[in-house]
Amino acid sequence: MNLYVETSVPNMLLHDDAPEKKQITELFVQWLRLSAHEPFISPVMIREIARTQSPRRELLEKAVLELQATVLDVTPQVEVLAGQYAQARIVPARFQDDLLHVAVAVCYRLEMIVSWNMKHLANPRKVALINAVNRQQGWPLMRIHTPQEVIGL
Repeated sequence: MNLYVETSVPNMLLHDDAPEKKQITELFVQWLRLSAHEPFISPVMIREIARTQSPRRELLEKAVLELQATVLDVTPQVEVLAGQYAQARIVPARFQDDLLHVAVAVCYRLEMIVSWNMKHLANPRKVALINAVNRQQGWPLMRIHTPQEVIGL
């Protein structure tokens, strides 16, 4: 399966204040290495991490490298789809990077997004809104799940 890994996943590896989610994320990364599933990220994640302060930024960069993920470009088609999500007001304007993550995964026809962002992404109501736009625009439907759901814990 082709999985788009959103920024909240490597970020959770550094969250000592959420030990259960951190442990699940560590298991997810190990599972990913051992499985036939292929991880993907985009420059959106790289840009989000670049805005993080040191030393956290370096730890996140290391965590992303350990994913051994393929980086997918943000194409004009991705930007158009993200704009269509924005017009549908799926998330507040200041969270447009979340929509870019989704648009990358959809435009490259990946099978699933993996995210701990339960407010804007791994949320059944948001997924329904995203998929309503996808249907309207002729794109495939997208599934968005937490690492816990993906590995079946």
